[in-house]
Amino acid sequence: MTQEEQLIRRYFQSFNRQNIEGVMDCFHENPVLVDAKGRRIQGRAEVRRCYEASFASFPNGRCQLRTCTGNDGRAVAESRFLGTRQRDGHVVEALGAEVLEIVDGKIKEIRDYHQRVTAGVAESPSLAAAAQSAREASPGDHVH
Repeated sequence: MTQEEQLIRRYFQSFNRQNIEGVMDCFHENPVLVDAKGRRIQGRAEVRRCYEASFASFPNGRCQLRTCTGNDGRAVAESRFLGTRQRDGHVVEALGAEVLEIVDGKIKEIRDYHQRVTAGVAESPSLAAAAQSAREASPGDHVH
């Protein structure tokens, strides 16, 4: 397993424990998150707030790492998110990939391509089939 793959696994483990310190320890000093719509969140304080809001919005939210690969400061991970939104009890399921840039052993940038999916689609082995059935996430529903 490469250093990039070890970092991704540690990041997912911390996320799934909703361990904000563990998540932030995975990030570079000036991290960037880019969601599927191109919205950017930049800087440690802003990234931390994003994850804190996500943990508060989805107290039981978990992200299953399906596959990951990485080398030479680049990595890709495919995952399935499942969680119940606190404000209305709605179950949110999303499937997608994250493209990561890693600098000095830390995540410098995550480009997140998760899309909400309909029931049962995320169990399908075909990401292409999931993409066809995907629905657009509500604004502010950062799931990972």
